[in-house]
Amino acid sequence: MTMIIIALAAALMLDASPKLETVAKLTAREAPAQENYAAPILAVAVTLECTARATGQVENCRVLGETHPGLGFGAAAVALMRDATVEPGDEDFQFARTIQFTP
Repeated sequence: MTMIIIALAAALMLDASPKLETVAKLTAREAPAQENYAAPILAVAVTLECTARATGQVENCRVLGETHPGLGFGAAAVALMRDATVEPGDEDFQFARTIQFTP
């Protein structure tokens, strides 16, 4: 009988209220992770200005504008035009072209 009284006294002296640290850990574990993801880029447009030589060779392309600067699409658009040609003509002329990048 003495053992029951000691066990009951010990149980009554224990603090059954949840500790704040334990509650915080459980809450953090149950909550979905908050990760910072950038919104996906659905399309990029790059406008170039180039020179077409009378021979049909395209050269001197430069970026006039792009929807998402700084991500390398401008350089990619210039590289795409590196081997471009147009119909040969009587004289050199400048033209603008917009290149669309889509996933």
